[in-house]
Amino acid sequence: MKKVILLILLSISFYAITFAETEKKLFDNGVLAFKQGKYQQAVDEFSKLIALAPDNADAYKNRGVSRMKQEKFDLAIEDFEKAKELFPELNGLHSNLGVAWFYKKEYQKAIENYDIEIQMAPENHVAYFNRALCLAELDRNKEALHDLSQTLTLKPDFYLAICYKADLLAKIGENTKAVETYEAAIRQTYATKKLAQLKQKINKIKNLEPQKNKKNPKPQKKTARIKNSSNKRYAIQAGAYLNPDNARKTKTELLQYGLDARILVLQDTKERIWYMVRSGNFPNKTAARKSRLSLEEELGIKSVIRPLGSW
Repeated sequence: MKKVILLILLSISFYAITFAETEKKLFDNGVLAFKQGKYQQAVDEFSKLIALAPDNADAYKNRGVSRMKQEKFDLAIEDFEKAKELFPELNGLHSNLGVAWFYKKEYQKAIENYDIEIQMAPENHVAYFNRALCLAELDRNKEALHDLSQTLTLKPDFYLAICYKADLLAKIGENTKAVETYEAAIRQTYATKKLAQLKQKINKIKNLEPQKNKKNPKPQKKTARIKNSSNKRYAIQAGAYLNPDNARKTKTELLQYGLDARILVLQDTKERIWYMVRSGNFPNKTAARKSRLSLEEELGIKSVIRPLGSW
């Protein structure tokens, strides 16, 4: 599996300190542009904020995050370092630096920043995961496996961590353990879980039907009741784009995280072509809502719930 360092720790900081109304508007505009994928506009808004409030560490951090999305890693590092100078304890700052140095293939510098992040937030499972990827790039595989184990202690169902742990076990010749870990990863996939649930449902219906047939000479009525008892199903929509490249990028993020993903294409009344990224097949809104919150928490992707088969 290709190593994909998670960008979850590049989540945008939210406004926590009271500033002048103009500064707050610039901050909110920058956050909104970032969420909409308009990263240059976000950079511009945060730059205006920095001109008005040059001591605002959050503004530098958020501009750095936006530049990371543009793959302008050197400029992002400059912003993160300035934020660190202003506020060394700023949440997630060292993780941001770790991701930036990883993409510049400066793995030791990335590790040093993750060391600090983990000291500050030892419950951060993604920091352990990202540090493991950096250690693996330096062939420090035993240390990487230790970090992946710590990741899974904090989040046992973390699909990518299970996969990478299996990869490393196979690499160092621990083949039996690697097979067991790959099998654990397979059991975590969406399709496997849903298939098992569906088979269980089918078996349950089959087991019920003979009993009902003995008591009722008209089983078709009972079958109809079972069929109609299921509620409308739902999916989560992770994005709607006019640019298909953006849709494919979001789809890739979901797949790398271990979720199913698909792109639906729709032409609106203005003859614009929309590309919508959907995931899941949930039996009710409660289940869909849990997945939506997890997606926002883990990947920073804002999503909405849509009825399955509906635009």
